Amino acid sequence: MKKILSILSLSSLVLLSAGCSDFLDEENHSNVMQDFMSTPSGFGMALNSVYANVRSTYGTEEGIHGLMNPGTDELKNNIGGSNRCADIANYDLEKYNANNEYPRKLWNDAYIHINTLNYLIENAAQVDVSTSALTAAQRDQYLGEAHFMRAYNYFHLVEQFGDVTLTTTFNAAPTLSAERHDMVRVYEEVIIPDLLEAIRLCSPSPQLNKLESGRASGAAARHLLSRVYLTLGWVFDKDPANPAYAGNTQTKYYNATKAKEYYTKAYTMATNLIAEAPSLGLKLMEHYKDVFDEANDAPSGKNTEELFVARFDWDDDNTFGGRSTLNHYFVNGYDQYLGERNLNDGRCYSWINPTGYTYQAFNNRDKDTRYEATFQTVWYATKTQKGGKVNYVIDGKDESFNWDYTVVGDTALYYPGYYMSAEEIRAKTQNRQGNHYLIFTPDAYDGRKIFPTILKFLDRTRAIPNDNTDRSFIIYRLAETYLLAAEAAFKLGDNIHAAKYINEVRERARNKETCNLGDLDIEPADVTLDFILEERTRELLAEHCRWADLARTGTLIERVRKYDDGKAHNNITEDRHWLRPIPQQMIDRVTVGTPYPQNPNW
Repeated sequence: MKKILSILSLSSLVLLSAGCSDFLDEENHSNVMQDFMSTPSGFGMALNSVYANVRSTYGTEEGIHGLMNPGTDELKNNIGGSNRCADIANYDLEKYNANNEYPRKLWNDAYIHINTLNYLIENAAQVDVSTSALTAAQRDQYLGEAHFMRAYNYFHLVEQFGDVTLTTTFNAAPTLSAERHDMVRVYEEVIIPDLLEAIRLCSPSPQLNKLESGRASGAAARHLLSRVYLTLGWVFDKDPANPAYAGNTQTKYYNATKAKEYYTKAYTMATNLIAEAPSLGLKLMEHYKDVFDEANDAPSGKNTEELFVARFDWDDDNTFGGRSTLNHYFVNGYDQYLGERNLNDGRCYSWINPTGYTYQAFNNRDKDTRYEATFQTVWYATKTQKGGKVNYVIDGKDESFNWDYTVVGDTALYYPGYYMSAEEIRAKTQNRQGNHYLIFTPDAYDGRKIFPTILKFLDRTRAIPNDNTDRSFIIYRLAETYLLAAEAAFKLGDNIHAAKYINEVRERARNKETCNLGDLDIEPADVTLDFILEERTRELLAEHCRWADLARTGTLIERVRKYDDGKAHNNITEDRHWLRPIPQQMIDRVTVGTPYPQNPNW
């Protein structure tokens, strides 16, 4: 396939490029100006170029991937070397600063595409829709997508940075001045109206009207708007008297009435989408493992839970580094024991791995299928090989284990997911006839080679083990809509409905072969904020939303300090880390008027 290169001036957003007629067929176009975007073909091409940012955001180290997953209570990154996202994951007090490449990339990419979107929204009415090149219906769909994508980009900005520059006007030339606008203004003047327009103009769901997979839909907009309303509810709900919010600048908005208003809107938006899901071709997949089955990947149309995805079925010469690299980050160092990498088990970057809290959150494993569906527990021998002795720590002591597998297909490594003594391990392996295999229990996990691989993003269809992946990344899905509804209900004091929506997600996760209907249900009294966050871990682990979840709920500092067992818990500070730093590059560009302000203590 081909590629789009979308380039604008990084500060004030001068458009220099566009995209292509097909969403996934991409072509380089430098020096394509706004007159091209006003043509029927150019209008669609410019919109398509914006989707490149979605792919970059969710499929590469350089994007928001480095900002969203590690450095929370769920996932850690304590590996050095070429792993550049470790600086952010560990809240490195020297390297994580206003010059860090990750916040800079997020900021620059968002504004590049916001400028393109501003032009499309401003000029949609002037585009010729009298020919078959672009019909009025197509133009309206594209316009709805443009509103969605502008809201999507602004939402990422305010989530990460707080107050940002609000612009809804296309800038054809660089400017030397800029100001930061109150983030609530950004929500209320742009993000919410844009999503309401997207709901009005877009196809109602990805499953209707043959909407090309990866494009924005009304259902995606409704889901995101529920999340936006919920976030705003929390913004107005942070009582400055609560010591948990020390250093959080959002406490200045405290207004219990406004908080309730937005929680109510979030609940209504989410529950209406859930209620209408069947008519929109949407429903939870029958089994949790089905959500991430390669056979159900977009654009197959088989995943009825998808609301919005990032598509990656494109060539290796792509502007943003080729296909997604997400299939590598969460893979353990199994090759050190198997002697080689293989397609089934993945490429061993071993950069990001779960915390101890995460494994504990997956409780009720005899009833809940999400642990087995999320983590790889068995590795099989891929070649005849002598093992020998392996040393690792059990109960604080160095223990030695013999292992030897000689038959391809035999168990080589086993991760039971629960504690076993060294004696128990030897009894299950060495003190028996036949092949010896290695057992690694949670107390042996070492953060690099010994931890269970996260299965969600593996790709067993690629050509060689080191290949990146063409698999789509699910950004929003219906199961999270249920959890948003539950969180909003909880904040409204309605634990009955909070439990109801959580239980619908848990019912899908129930082991239907061994458990009865309702065996995994919780009671209204069980619903707490901690439980909601734990349920989001069980359902959404590594799906690029955890940092935002903790920042939204005001639990980031507390939970990182309590649960991170890497390096982040020692470095995170309440006077700085509620927000990302404004890129120094942006501050330096503003040379006229009031200097551009930095976030506190950066």
